[in-house]
Amino acid sequence: MALACFAGLVRGYCGFGFAMLLALGLTLLLPPIEAVPLALLLDLLTSVGLWRRASRLAEWRLLRRLLCGMLVATAVGVSLMAMLPAAPMRVAIAVLALLGALALLVRRESSANDDPVVTVSRGQGTWPSVAAGAFSGLCMTLDSSGGPPLMLYLLHRRIPPLKLRAIAILFFAASSSASLIGLEMAGELGRETWVRAAWLLIPALVGNLLGQWFFERSPPRSMKLAVAPLLMVLSLWVLAHEAWQG
Repeated sequence: MALACFAGLVRGYCGFGFAMLLALGLTLLLPPIEAVPLALLLDLLTSVGLWRRASRLAEWRLLRRLLCGMLVATAVGVSLMAMLPAAPMRVAIAVLALLGALALLVRRESSANDDPVVTVSRGQGTWPSVAAGAFSGLCMTLDSSGGPPLMLYLLHRRIPPLKLRAIAILFFAASSSASLIGLEMAGELGRETWVRAAWLLIPALVGNLLGQWFFERSPPRSMKLAVAPLLMVLSLWVLAHEAWQG
């Protein structure tokens, strides 16, 4: 319950990280095939209160491209879930996220004269966005680790914090929904998952509200300073967990 509350706080502030944090913690207690659906279900249920504001702030042209890639990749991910070993994929994603976060920390910020709207769309084609959404959706379905790939892509586009957070909230709500539909069709979303979700829902919602409260009163000047360190912590946590299990 403490883990669910902390994961909710992180997502309420940054717009992502709930499913990955919760799934990683739950794998210490449950098999991944049980932890991932539970994390995705709670990720969806606790994000409902954030949808309305996020829908007003999101860059919809970019979001539609990301969702197109995600939908295709989720269908593939559900079919591969029982075939691909999760541990090597988690390690590869963690290493890439760690390197990407380090690159973000040393990257020069946008100048004060940059137009936020232009910065969102400037110099970006359709296919990079579709590919980013697909890769994130695939990682989300396989082991709830879709946050780092998507956030690295969005941060490299230098999207303003409010828009970035809104895009992340709506993308992961859609991604969790698609993954849960696929898992239900595959018979991996049982009664026990719903019972556990009922126990963890209130702590997760409390954390979510706290994170949103902190964001509204102290929004970061740049999401780079909030997200890059979180990506590094998550990546190191994954690597340490895999080393311990190995």
